[in-house]
Amino acid sequence: MKMKKMKLILASLFLVMFVTSCSKDGGDSVVATANGGAPDIQKIATADQSINLATLNNGGDINLGFTVDIARGDVASMDIIGIYKHGSSVQKAVLRTGVTTFPSTISITKTDLFNAFDAITTASDITVSDKLIISADVTLKNGSVYQLFTEDGTARFGADIANSQQFSVSQTYIISCPLDDASNFNGNYTVVQDTWQDYTPGKIVPVVYNSADGLLKFKIMNTNNTGIDNPNTSYMLVTIDPADSSVTVQSNEDFKYTGPTGLQTFTVTGTGSVGSCTGDISLTLAFGPYGPYYFDLVKN
Repeated sequence: MKMKKMKLILASLFLVMFVTSCSKDGGDSVVATANGGAPDIQKIATADQSINLATLNNGGDINLGFTVDIARGDVASMDIIGIYKHGSSVQKAVLRTGVTTFPSTISITKTDLFNAFDAITTASDITVSDKLIISADVTLKNGSVYQLFTEDGTARFGADIANSQQFSVSQTYIISCPLDDASNFNGNYTVVQDTWQDYTPGKIVPVVYNSADGLLKFKIMNTNNTGIDNPNTSYMLVTIDPADSSVTVQSNEDFKYTGPTGLQTFTVTGTGSVGSCTGDISLTLAFGPYGPYYFDLVKN
């Protein structure tokens, strides 16, 4: 296995914030420290895992339910923020202010979204390529404020936090549409992110739908994966839950890697979600005991 992967596996789980944050009080004061605060935000399994566009267009509501807890730091309070990406526009807005009880359970409805974001005031404004990121601005007991995302939606934390196995500082909600089969997930895809680093961003990955595998299943082929020894026989089988566009992942065989320590094999498993309207794929993967690693693909 490549040394860069070993570095990811052995990455520190300690919080290291290479960011600066501002607190507004008649001007901007910069707060910088290596000992910051971070939230732990987790989707509730029984709540909506994506924004169902069909439900909204039919006059229904959504329930984006999640829990918020303290992952790191001497936290006094959090403002729950949303970052809504609509076309070329990005807006950051506060959805809940001054959360001081941890853990807390929060639910975001369509009214919350329409009131918070200028680009969407009705369901008809939402497009299939829109995306909502939920995170938090964290205030420590010493008054320091940590913003994990900038106003334009740029993450202000490193790979050690993004890949943490112990907490998640954000959750992403994509736009979904009803799914009768997985036929939309077929063709060439472009890699957006691969933190396991078999691929670099921009590489092409073939995805294959065959109804004989199951109407709600598709394969992510390894044909173009130069990092493994068995690219022509191995693949990831992805199974879609049409109720919420969530997915589970299982490799058909172990992925084989030859590195400095010899041959290593990993069964690949995972979860994630798909953009039933766009065909986009967003996965969280484990390679044997190692993970999570993030694998995001967009359809060409």
